[in-house]
Amino acid sequence: MQPSNDQQPETTPTDAPAARRDLNDPEATFEDLPYKPQLTQSQAKRANQTFKGMVLSLLFTVAAVIPILLLNPLQKADEADRAVNLQQVAEQAAPEASFEPWTPQLGEGEYANFARWKTSQVQEVSYWEFGLVMQEKDFVWVRQISNEQFNASWLATITDNATPTDKLNIGGAEWEQRTKDDQSYLISQRSDSTLILSSDTSPQQLFNLAQVATQQVK
Repeated sequence: MQPSNDQQPETTPTDAPAARRDLNDPEATFEDLPYKPQLTQSQAKRANQTFKGMVLSLLFTVAAVIPILLLNPLQKADEADRAVNLQQVAEQAAPEASFEPWTPQLGEGEYANFARWKTSQVQEVSYWEFGLVMQEKDFVWVRQISNEQFNASWLATITDNATPTDKLNIGGAEWEQRTKDDQSYLISQRSDSTLILSSDTSPQQLFNLAQVATQQVK
């Protein structure tokens, strides 16, 4: 029997929604959710503020960490820039001096930040001086002058008229101690020259350096 002409062929609907993937399917997407969450305006605002807060917190953390990471290398570079070759400068000054300019052996974390042969036009004397930095917090100023040029007027100027307070035996040599405010001075006459050590940061470092000077400067 032939089908009647009034029968219509079956058609497959083309607008039917695609089957939703299971949420456990690794290819599942946002479209496969059984519902799409809708945020209210206030919820969206709070979410946006939370996101901004997280970003700012991250930026602050990075800003705080970077200087800490860079601090030590920068300190070492800065120290190298400020350090002078004490031995080299002493050799250059030696022809001007009637004594051997003292150059102590420096340890770890110690360096000279200046060294020079200096002439005072007012006092009409010349002397060797340098500054020692220890562990980036202590400083000792060293001056060395020939016994021929050493005089009380120059010493008073160098020590800012500090008052003598004691005489100390350091390493077997006599050192005169003077103080003024926070500044401490140790003065010792050697065979060819007189040493004046001063510091306003560490009396202990001053004492330690005086011990070294006693052994090395005759």
